[in-house]
Amino acid sequence: MVSAGFVRMASVTASTKRPPAVSSGIRGAAAENLSSLKCTPLDPVDAELAARVGIGTPHEVLQCFVQNGLDIEEGDILVVSSVDYPIRAVEEWYWGPDSADTLRLIVEDLKR
Repeated sequence: MVSAGFVRMASVTASTKRPPAVSSGIRGAAAENLSSLKCTPLDPVDAELAARVGIGTPHEVLQCFVQNGLDIEEGDILVVSSVDYPIRAVEEWYWGPDSADTLRLIVEDLKR
């Protein structure tokens, strides 16, 4: 069960896209996977976390939290305000004192 504190913090509406499997050496366009997903605002991660999950990139690394139990995988794309953020890591996160009721998503903000 998601805590009341998390529900108040999850003020951003997002969706996810999932790239299809590679076929004949070609990967098709990502298709919508989840919609109307509530998450916390995207926040920057510290350098220690980026190093721990193995993200060495010139792009900005961000994090947000969603409720646990959703079909979200590394390699999916988080879409917030029509901006695509590749999901680089997904891990259970303890929001309350004794419950793993949320997931932390580590995403990249690809600067173009």
